[in-house]
Amino acid sequence: MKKVFIDNISSWKLPDNLSRIKKNIQKVLDFVSELSSYEISVLIVSDKEIQLYNREKRGKNKPTDVLSFPIAENFFSPHKILGQIVISYETLIRQAKVISHSEKEEFYRLLIHGILHLLGYDHEKSLEEEKKMQDLEDKCWDIIFEE
Repeated sequence: MKKVFIDNISSWKLPDNLSRIKKNIQKVLDFVSELSSYEISVLIVSDKEIQLYNREKRGKNKPTDVLSFPIAENFFSPHKILGQIVISYETLIRQAKVISHSEKEEFYRLLIHGILHLLGYDHEKSLEEEKKMQDLEDKCWDIIFEE
């Protein structure tokens, strides 16, 4: 059983339809993990809302683009509850302009980044881990945008 929950509490329209976003999340998870049963939640918020999360969870009183909150314990269940990804759509829009991405491309870039964090990848550990995570992000990007 693969469950993907997406909640958009921002005032912006998502850059892709919900069923395609869910399908792409499943494609990424199928590629980077061997999980056959999981739950993942994605929350789309404003800068103001993500700043509250960032301050409470990381001690940084500023907005950010994406946060990942893995669930630490799954009680030996074959069903893995991965956690929640929170994306600020306001920051997404600004970053997309800076790096010449469409909003859709930037959305998926942040989503992939968040998924990898939920699976334990951490680019802040070392340069080697950063490179490993970036390479995997690029492969996931190709999976989503292959047509």
